[in-house]
Amino acid sequence: MEFTEIAMDRVNIKGTSDGLIIYLGTGAWSKLIEELESHLSQKASFFKGGRVALKVGPRKLTRQQLESVGELLVRHHVSLWAVESESTDTQVIAAELGLEVGLPPRQVTDWTARPLPQSSSVVIQRTLRSGQVVTHPGHVVIIGDVNPGAEVRAGGSVIIWGRLRGVVHAGIGEEGEKAVVCALQFSPTQLRISSYITRAPTDDVGRSNISPEMAVVQNSQIVVEAWSGVKN
Repeated sequence: MEFTEIAMDRVNIKGTSDGLIIYLGTGAWSKLIEELESHLSQKASFFKGGRVALKVGPRKLTRQQLESVGELLVRHHVSLWAVESESTDTQVIAAELGLEVGLPPRQVTDWTARPLPQSSSVVIQRTLRSGQVVTHPGHVVIIGDVNPGAEVRAGGSVIIWGRLRGVVHAGIGEEGEKAVVCALQFSPTQLRISSYITRAPTDDVGRSNISPEMAVVQNSQIVVEAWSGVKN
């Protein structure tokens, strides 16, 4: 649901039920930032206290550029929480800064029906908490836990160096059945690989010592087996 829209040639801002979405178009980066700051200054009461998802298309941003946008927003009492980009380099930097990579699944139209391009991995060094969503067209490596209520959506495989207790959907796109999901402690709320879906057995609840495991697709179903080579 969209509430309002503020647009100029290079910067477009929409207010939605999930917060603000800022679209940065083509042109010199310095000019885009000047235009964005003008928006923020002119409509201070509209933006104050909001959170922003930044959409930059194919533009490749540096860490300094993303940090400068975040600092600009903070000065106007707005927080940056997500970055959606077609550039893998930008996605990796955003994840390293603790930002969500992509918008929530309900804002991505026909995600499971569209082939995703081949892409490199993204490494996220933090725990995903309830309500947080990570989407990436390639492989996702998480150094931390995926808590109940958190979700990971990946075009490739998902490797979790921690506890998996949330939702994971791996293998979105072409050849999705080749994807795997691994975790040091494996007890997902829901697990999907390509079009196959399963849930953790009810007797997993409350287990304190769960061995490293790996989920794969075999004979048209998800099979969970020991994650070989990893010691608990």
